[in-house]
Amino acid sequence: MNVSEYIIQYLKQKGVTHYFGYQGTMISYFVDALYRTPGVHNHSCYNEQGAAFAACGMAQASGHGAVAYSTSGPGAANLLSGVANAYMDSEPVLFLTGQVNTYEYTDIPELRQQSFQELNVVAMAKPVTKYCVQITTVEDVRFHLEKAWHLATTGRPGPVLLDIPMNIQRSEIHPDTLRGYEPEITKADSCTDCLHTIEEQLKKASRPVLLVGGGVHPASQEPLLAFARAHHIPIVTSLLGKSLLPHGDELNFGYLGTYGMRIANLLAGIKADLLVCIGISMCTRQTGVKVEQFAPHAKLIRIDVDPDALRRKVKSNDLCFAVDADSIIAGLSQLHVPDFSSWLSICLKCRSYLEEFDHTAPGREPNRIVEKIAALTTEGSAVASDVGQHMMWVGQSLAVKKGQRILFSGGHGAMGYALPAAIGAYYYTGKPSFLIAGDGSFQMNIQELQWVAREHLPIKMFVLNNHVLGMIRFQQNDYFEGRYGGAARGFDYTPCDFVKVAQGYGIRSFQITDPDELDRLQDEMHSPDPVLIEIMLPDDTSAVPKTFLGKPVYNQRPYIPEDKLEWLIQL
Repeated sequence: MNVSEYIIQYLKQKGVTHYFGYQGTMISYFVDALYRTPGVHNHSCYNEQGAAFAACGMAQASGHGAVAYSTSGPGAANLLSGVANAYMDSEPVLFLTGQVNTYEYTDIPELRQQSFQELNVVAMAKPVTKYCVQITTVEDVRFHLEKAWHLATTGRPGPVLLDIPMNIQRSEIHPDTLRGYEPEITKADSCTDCLHTIEEQLKKASRPVLLVGGGVHPASQEPLLAFARAHHIPIVTSLLGKSLLPHGDELNFGYLGTYGMRIANLLAGIKADLLVCIGISMCTRQTGVKVEQFAPHAKLIRIDVDPDALRRKVKSNDLCFAVDADSIIAGLSQLHVPDFSSWLSICLKCRSYLEEFDHTAPGREPNRIVEKIAALTTEGSAVASDVGQHMMWVGQSLAVKKGQRILFSGGHGAMGYALPAAIGAYYYTGKPSFLIAGDGSFQMNIQELQWVAREHLPIKMFVLNNHVLGMIRFQQNDYFEGRYGGAARGFDYTPCDFVKVAQGYGIRSFQITDPDELDRLQDEMHSPDPVLIEIMLPDDTSAVPKTFLGKPVYNQRPYIPEDKLEWLIQL
């Protein structure tokens, strides 16, 4: 077999049967092998960024490895935003890039280019990959492939990239004669020590909170909830951890952060005396920029499989353990800890007040639209959010149904993520995918509508059109005296007519101006056809509540009266 055939067969044994990419000369031998391999499906995008985000979406929905490919030069460059996305959000994606023949490649570092579409993608991708290498000899193919897949899918997951010249792709090999990869044995912290510390600190605490993030696998939902329910401990998530908890569970206190839910920020940011942080980054988007203001009365236990993530301290006395989050959650049932029913009652009382405050606060109309969209989604499906104000509305107001995975471009924050991510997730779930995007973000990868149309995918698309880049406009109001350069009508920004564009691709689409019209769309959601629904919003939407720079994370605008905030803190 040749190298391309070997790579595909190896990955097939690992469960990879879907590939996302775009054909090109320097990757043509690999693509040819894809079409000659039974049981493997190739999915062509219309920009390599779409392929990269589709692989991210599949990996995020499944928790398993996914693959995207491109040709060299501009194709590889187009992948890079997706590579960065997988790196920031810990998604196990293998990226394969074609390259010019080794005998054509420049060996003079100062020479910019020797061959057409030659590009040193390895140097460009190295900072945002766990492993990135160009394969220059056939003898090393097996070693690099095995190492790349191992690193992508173990420890803290993340992207890897193999740059494969054309002459290597077509070379004949006997895999059994090639050297393989033997994983290094690394010493991790003790799960036993970590669990003992959690037990001892919970015995000392009176107001504990479990903080869980995207580093927790969906399969850990049941043991996590079982432990919290047994001891009446409130749970707060990160945005990427939103899928972990079912909507309506009394222990689910939402996600924390700058645009997080008031109750989550209140509990984690000021009221708790112990935070058990499991698989969550504790970045400044979650704690606030002035980290010293966060959780002033709390001890922090931080659990992350990545020891480097623990080097950034929230508090100088953080109790840190570089262990697998899911292993710790599996061991929680062994712990003998107190019951915190009285503390939970206080949390529920605070939540009741804050929910009522937000219900009557201005600027929440888009949240109610997201609530209506959530009611239309189906169990076990993927719901992809793009980046913009709507991302915050989704985080705050999308009710998660059983088995759903909510997909975000969390750390990288890439506009244009939702459409290809929803496509990639569909190939994992086999169920209709849903996406919520803004007019700005949806245009970033709008060409992938042809992918949806070509393969007749049941992607249900909701485009919230306020004719502005809402997050930027909001910032410009606060910092630039309402000068909306590049972000609003009259300032070099206008969206397209999404209904007409979708119809041009042969996709059923329509526009609504009254959110109540969403209640009549249930049949559309269960059909096997794609559909695009453009929902018209006013220009001046906002994402609230929001913590402003320098404020404690629990003190969000629109502001709660000071006496009421003090009452909540002292309760």
